[in-house]
Amino acid sequence: MQSAMLVMGLDTALQRCSVAILRDGAVVGDQSVDMARGHAEHLAPMAAAALAEAGVEIADLDRIGVVVGPGGFTGVRIALSFARGLAIGVDIDVVGITSLAALAGNAGDAGAGELVAPIIDARRGQVYAALYEQSGLCRVPPFVSDPEQAIKQLADDTQGRQTVAIGSGVGLLPPGAWRPSAGDAQIDAKVVAALAAEAAPPFGCPPPLYLRGPDAKPSQPSLALRK
Repeated sequence: MQSAMLVMGLDTALQRCSVAILRDGAVVGDQSVDMARGHAEHLAPMAAAALAEAGVEIADLDRIGVVVGPGGFTGVRIALSFARGLAIGVDIDVVGITSLAALAGNAGDAGAGELVAPIIDARRGQVYAALYEQSGLCRVPPFVSDPEQAIKQLADDTQGRQTVAIGSGVGLLPPGAWRPSAGDAQIDAKVVAALAAEAAPPFGCPPPLYLRGPDAKPSQPSLALRK
């Protein structure tokens, strides 16, 4: 008899820190807190709480799904480093999930045949965007641009089909561009775990997905120090 698949989902890429555990698609552990900062301090305790809630140990996990970006430069690294550490310690497969694919999974109100466009506010007057079928098939891979250019780039691939937009960047789109979804604008670790469970091997060690450099720039040495 085949044992049930146990998958942990992790996310710290945006404005939430979340951990979820699924057993054959059923939620057995779920910890989530909305926060702009402090992901590094909260992630490990939340993972421990989710494991306790599920009544399992790290070694029982079959896979770990982790959001690899795009998103906050530091936030992406926190969950990815944590997932890598767990995987090395107990030899668990790690599956990288993009923030946009995870966000698209929140658009449960998309109608039959509609496409889903996850749009994340990337700051600096830009958005992260992509385009998906409801099946999860990616039509336009994640990219970064200004909102107007994002609309043009995605519209070329909609081929006239109705599109639902979801995420923190929807309000930056031109009025009337697409129908906004009522789904959660933040990533749900349960969706991350579900996507990881459906992924096909091999996995390896997923790299972060940075579509641009970090917002913070190293300070320049003063003239006095240069002398």
